[in-house]
Amino acid sequence: MSSPADPFLSVLSLVCRIRVPSPQEPDYSRADFFLPVIGILPGLTALAAWRLGSILVPGPWLPALFSLAAQYLAFNLFHLDGLADSADAGLGAATPERRLEILKDPRAGVYGLFAVFLALGFRVAALSALGGRPGFAAVLLAAPVAGRFAAALVPLAAKPARPDGLGARMRDFSPPAVAAGLLAGLAPAFLAVLAGSAGEGRVLAGILGIGAGALAAGLAAGLCTAVFYRRRFGGFTGDALGAAVELGELLFLLGACSAAGGAG
Repeated sequence: MSSPADPFLSVLSLVCRIRVPSPQEPDYSRADFFLPVIGILPGLTALAAWRLGSILVPGPWLPALFSLAAQYLAFNLFHLDGLADSADAGLGAATPERRLEILKDPRAGVYGLFAVFLALGFRVAALSALGGRPGFAAVLLAAPVAGRFAAALVPLAAKPARPDGLGARMRDFSPPAVAAGLLAGLAPAFLAVLAGSAGEGRVLAGILGIGAGALAAGLAAGLCTAVFYRRRFGGFTGDALGAAVELGELLFLLGACSAAGGAG
């Protein structure tokens, strides 16, 4: 028997590594909205782990590792696997058919390992650079939303590469629903800006900065991933969504580093 919560639980069980109640038959009819919204949960996880790490160990590096480990163990390892598979299958010389076969290969290749190394290295460096700066909580909360917004854009910009699989289930996405999901997902980050800023001008600037950064990072990561998959694979797969999440989060964090450096 279907429930109004089935679309949310279906998307949550797809992106969360912790077992959650889910319908027997997944319902992805609202995935365009719920993908960005569910970014709230990994953001809260990352922030809580950072706070705990800061209590246990002073300094920026170990809290950054605490935050990264908690978020990836609970959510992002699936997405990191998609990034690695995308690099292995898409960067070497092969036909589109052979690339799709490589995506299914559970073994990790040198392209995938290098992509994972760079992504995690840049991420830890960005977190350690941003830690303790004003607005850091808002950045941590917004980054996962930006990444999942990027993933929600992929089905809007590319067709599925296969007639079956996860990519084929991500269909009929609506741009207004994706935009609404982005705004809803960013609500906790906006509240963090409000709580941490003094003065109306700073609040408005912080909210606009978070919103524009998430929009820009998501658009860049989502559209680039879609184009990459269209050219290399003939369409997108579930791995494309994971790669878009990782790239969107990383671009947002790097953009926040750049903005913080300019402000400093």
